[in-house]
Amino acid sequence: MCTSVIYQNKLNQSFLARTMDFSYPLDGKPVFIPENYLFFKGNTEKSFETKYAFVGSGDLHGEYVFADGVNEAGLGAASLYFSADAVYCEDIDVEKINIAPHDVVAYLLSNFKTIEEVKAGIMGLQINNEKNTLLQKTVPLHWIVADASGYSLVIEPTKDGLMIYDNPVNVMTNSPSFTWHLTNLNQYANFSNMTSPKSEYGGFVAHGNGAGSGLLGLPGDYTSISRFVRIAFMNQYTEKVSTLEESLNVIMRMLTSVYIPKGVKKKSNGRDDYTQFVSIMDLNQPGYYINYYENNQIYYVDLKVMKEQETAPKIFNCSKEVLIQNVR
Repeated sequence: MCTSVIYQNKLNQSFLARTMDFSYPLDGKPVFIPENYLFFKGNTEKSFETKYAFVGSGDLHGEYVFADGVNEAGLGAASLYFSADAVYCEDIDVEKINIAPHDVVAYLLSNFKTIEEVKAGIMGLQINNEKNTLLQKTVPLHWIVADASGYSLVIEPTKDGLMIYDNPVNVMTNSPSFTWHLTNLNQYANFSNMTSPKSEYGGFVAHGNGAGSGLLGLPGDYTSISRFVRIAFMNQYTEKVSTLEESLNVIMRMLTSVYIPKGVKKKSNGRDDYTQFVSIMDLNQPGYYINYYENNQIYYVDLKVMKEQETAPKIFNCSKEVLIQNVR
């Protein structure tokens, strides 16, 4: 389970942010990949070389695997669970690049710099039914992709093929399909950030229950359906700020509305499905921010600096120690 959002501030600077909600410990770390790095050496059907350097959350499992990231051109991408709805190809297509679902983020960030390029090039990609070595199963995923303009799309592998949707609301969660979520928003067309207006019933005047009554009925549970509605509302009405620091703060506050603490969402196997980390990708000054469940520290990787200094992949180990500042 996960939630994602593209936030644009007053200066039209764009940020792709997401919660990583999962029941298996992923231990995601910031990982830098340079340009001209070859993925899957020796496998010609799967191999691709990076045109663009990028950074994202991942780790080394035989090959580098990424859940999200941003490249030097300002293209950001994130994978989110798509449970029973994901359908992948079973056979190799020698005319296409054949990759596993968990490698799609790396492919997108390696090869494209805008949404228009993604649209033009994605059909040269085939996503195959292939197990993730860490989880030992094929992971059902769909993807949200955004560029520096704030334009975003959703990619979903379905029984009808690979579906590409423009994303007018700039949010995404999990199953059902993206189009289902958009249709479901119609149920909340009356929502507002204003106090509900008064209504007259015969001789009785009913007043709204004060500030916040315009969103009375906003779903508060942790299902993907409710999180989609909630984050769409937050993204629509949360204030637009100007600076980078203000933008990061606003995004973190928005995501608290869908943040899942340990213990409140149990799976049938007894595991906690919780928010393991939050990541924020700056699409205009490409860089990667990550905040872990264990503390409130935000870690940052400057992609421009990494590109200038590093010629090989680099994994960043971030402390999860709780830091408390003693004021006097």
